[in-house]
Amino acid sequence: MCIYMAGVDVHSADVSAREQFAFSEEQVRQILTELVQKDGISGAVLLATCNRTELYLSVQERRSSAEDDAVSQPAMDISPAELLRQYAHAPEKPFTGRVLTEIDAVQHIMEVACGLHSQILHEEQIVTQVGHAVELARACRSTDGVLDTLFRTAVSAGKEAQTQVSVQNVPLSVSYSAVQQLEQHAGTLDGKTCLVIGNGSMGRLAASLLVQHGCRVFMTLRSYHHGETVIPFGVQPVPYEQRFLQMEAAEIVISATRSPHHTITKKQLEALSRKPVWILDLAMPRDVEADCGTVEGVTLWNLDDLHSSTAPDETALAALRQIAEQYTDTFQMWRNYRDAVPYMQQLKELTTQRILHSTAAEPYAELPQLEEIVRLVTERTVDMLMGSMKSEITPELVRQSCAKIKDRGRF
Repeated sequence: MCIYMAGVDVHSADVSAREQFAFSEEQVRQILTELVQKDGISGAVLLATCNRTELYLSVQERRSSAEDDAVSQPAMDISPAELLRQYAHAPEKPFTGRVLTEIDAVQHIMEVACGLHSQILHEEQIVTQVGHAVELARACRSTDGVLDTLFRTAVSAGKEAQTQVSVQNVPLSVSYSAVQQLEQHAGTLDGKTCLVIGNGSMGRLAASLLVQHGCRVFMTLRSYHHGETVIPFGVQPVPYEQRFLQMEAAEIVISATRSPHHTITKKQLEALSRKPVWILDLAMPRDVEADCGTVEGVTLWNLDDLHSSTAPDETALAALRQIAEQYTDTFQMWRNYRDAVPYMQQLKELTTQRILHSTAAEPYAELPQLEEIVRLVTERTVDMLMGSMKSEITPELVRQSCAKIKDRGRF
């Protein structure tokens, strides 16, 4: 199997380019289901968050000839980047994101899970997002053994990074960064009235942080059932349809929904008798029409406008990279051993036959069950040797061993 990754993230594309590749969960399910029905594709996982869309594929190999040393090629006639572009209905122009294969793709997902490629270094939500991506793929039956193990290993790497590495003076997530940046530009938040549009995980976290900073916070809900709908402590629910009425009383508005449509347009904003001073759009695709930023007296920020004002913690960076490399090696060791298993079976059979037809076996040729005994001993011996060399085993190494046994004369 070959591993491929094609994707865009906050470091390779701006928000307008990224939202072309933004998919709802329903769209992700449909894409994954369709992908594994294509010839050559054994597994697919789509990691879709507010700051990245990355497609991971496990692709079958086809040999260019029948020889053992033939070159293997991916059995897929279209590039992962082109697949991603087609599903996103993006314009036909050069793909500006990342396209990675094999060890580079493996290393990348480990680094992603450790928070090394996040907009906010080491942010805490990415591990959950990576885990959700593979869970969704399992539900769609689009994973295979390679991708399932790859993502399980990545989640383990991310969890170790979260528990073992502490990054100094860096916000923990996009929501933390948004509130931190608000405080830097708007002054104290204590006593300010805020409206949060959307009660997903990002919206709830932002609302909780605003409450902790002394804000009076309202949160929109499509429907509200007391005791059933989860809203943060200290936050007052308002019907989504009344958001503009509540917006006229708010100084700060944060929108973080999964809606494919704008929650605020320029026309709707201009119609308000009193407008908010700060609007933060934390959604992907964007909730707030970009032209809202041209309305007098209103400051509009989107995901690309959020950043940490502190320099990277080099010690933490080194520790995170070390964890990512360690788990990359762990996965590669598992994969090499797995891919070598067919050659190990061949090695066992070749060795068994060589012993049975050797001059050393001639005196015992009449013994009952000779072949059964030789086969059992050979298989156990090969298993023991391969197991003791697990970290060094590669498919090519075992294949070469088989070739050498074939070439040797009778002993």
